[in-house]
Amino acid sequence: MTQPKVKDLLPIPELMEMRRVLCVQAHPDDGEIGAGATVAKLTRAGADVIYLTITDGGVGTEDASITPAELARIRRGEGEEAAGLLGVNEMIWLDFPDGSCLELAPVRERIIKAIRKVRPKAIMVMDPWLPYEAHSDHRITGLAAAEAAMLSAFPHVCPQHLAEGLETHPIEAVAFYGTSRPNTFIDVTETWPLKMEALSKHKSQFPGGSLEMIGAYLTAKAYEHAAGKGFEMAEAFKVLTPTHLHFFEDAWQC
Repeated sequence: MTQPKVKDLLPIPELMEMRRVLCVQAHPDDGEIGAGATVAKLTRAGADVIYLTITDGGVGTEDASITPAELARIRRGEGEEAAGLLGVNEMIWLDFPDGSCLELAPVRERIIKAIRKVRPKAIMVMDPWLPYEAHSDHRITGLAAAEAAMLSAFPHVCPQHLAEGLETHPIEAVAFYGTSRPNTFIDVTETWPLKMEALSKHKSQFPGGSLEMIGAYLTAKAYEHAAGKGFEMAEAFKVLTPTHLHFFEDAWQC
């Protein structure tokens, strides 16, 4: 009798089957960079996608003449325009200060609250375990979202939410974008132009020829992710269940 492999005991959820998705991003352009074409594909398939932006994005510039408050205002407008192109139907802004000063606990609490409010089936967020990721806003946001997905169904976690009339809510899947260990590849050949158009709306973030550079990199990765899979371009994710995120030694190879 053949023994099953431990990593095969817990199936990986199908991201494209999720009909309500909360896309958590540290900054107003992260969702487009990491998952914009998949977001567009989900909304075209009838899914509701809600954006939850953690920081105000107020320090993402090398231009000393613009204030953080003014940049945050600009970035919100850019983010709303870009998300609208992708079919996102709701945006939540938490407005934590940008610039690598996030603390895990308050960010996790606000994500849990958002989960209990909008009640998604899945969360999309940047992979906090990406090697060499130097931006702590990305790491804290990803880790807080992973913990929130694991804890949002527990009534004694953030019980003040229940007092406010919000009920607990279980998450079925967490899809990490910007990951070095993908297990899911979404065919985004048709929606790739929308991703690029959405990225172009973030003008404050791509001075000079930087949009061309990041676009070329993302496009090359999309072809690489799709190689040998029967389609042209793909976005890659590490999709796990909340169970994978708690004392599951084989999650890294699932």
